[in-house]
Amino acid sequence: MDIRAELKDLMESKNYSIAYVSTATGIAKSTISMWMNGNYNGKNDKITDAINNFIQREHERSGNSDLPFVDISTVKYITEIGRLCHTQGKIGVCVGKAGLGKTVAVKRYTKEFMDSILIESDSGYTAKSLLKEIHRRLGLSGKGSVYDLMDEVVRKLNQSGRLLIIDEAENLPYRALEITRRIHDKTGVGILLVGRGILLENLKGYNNQYDQLYSRVKFTKIIDKILIQDVIKILESIGQNTKLAETYLQYSDGNTRRLEHLISHSISIAKFNGKAEVDDAVIKQTSKLLMA
Repeated sequence: MDIRAELKDLMESKNYSIAYVSTATGIAKSTISMWMNGNYNGKNDKITDAINNFIQREHERSGNSDLPFVDISTVKYITEIGRLCHTQGKIGVCVGKAGLGKTVAVKRYTKEFMDSILIESDSGYTAKSLLKEIHRRLGLSGKGSVYDLMDEVVRKLNQSGRLLIIDEAENLPYRALEITRRIHDKTGVGILLVGRGILLENLKGYNNQYDQLYSRVKFTKIIDKILIQDVIKILESIGQNTKLAETYLQYSDGNTRRLEHLISHSISIAKFNGKAEVDDAVIKQTSKLLMA
C-alpha cells in the first residue's frame, strides 16, 4: 500500500487529525497536507521517513493495548463479598496490595448492579468531602453543612437496599470512616470498603480504640496474590500459550497489573527479536525491564 494511503487509513481508523499527526511527527500541518496531496516540493524522503516511523509506532502501540477483561479470582472475591453486603445490609472490607485488580472489580460490580454507588476516594478526602460526593452521586446538589448533607443523604438512602462502595478507602481519615458507619446505622444500606492492608488498621485504630467502628464489620476478605488459574484464563483470552502460565506467575509475583505489563511487553519483545512466540527466556528478559 502507498504510504500516503496507509497514513490516510490510519487517520480514519483512529480518528486522528492532521494537527495530531503534526504534533506526533514534528512536521508542520501545512507540509503534511501538501505531502498527502502530492503537492510538496521539499525533501519528500525526509517527510516519508518521519511518516513511516509514525505509522510503525502507532501499529506497535495498538498491539500493546490493554488486555481484555477476564473474570479472575479478585473479581470473584469482591463480587461475593459485595453481594453479601448488598443483600444483607452489612459492612464488608476487602483489602490487598496495589495492582491486584480491586478497582476493576468494583467498577465491574457497579456496572452489573446499578443500584450500587461507587466512590473513589483520594488522599485529600475529609468527612465533608466524602459526604458531598455521596450527596452528588444521589442526584443532589453536593452543597450544604455537614449536618444538612448527612440529613439529606440519610433520607435518600434510608431503607433503599442499595450498596455504597468506597474504593481506596485507606485514604479516608477516621471521621470520614465514622460518617460511613453512621450512614449504615441510620439507613441499613450495605457498605463495602476496599483498599490496601492499612485500611484494617485504620478501622481498628493502633490501640484498638475504634471498637465501635470495627465491630460493625461483618465480612472481611484479604487478597494476597492472583492464582495460576487466573493467569491461564488471561492467556487463553488472548490466544497465548498457557504452558507459560507458571513462568508468568513467577515473574509477575502474583500481581495482576505487573502480569498484564509482562504479557503485553513480552509479546512485543518477542516480535521485535523475530520470534514467532513468547518463551520462558523472553518473559525473564522482559521482567528485568519492569519496575519492581
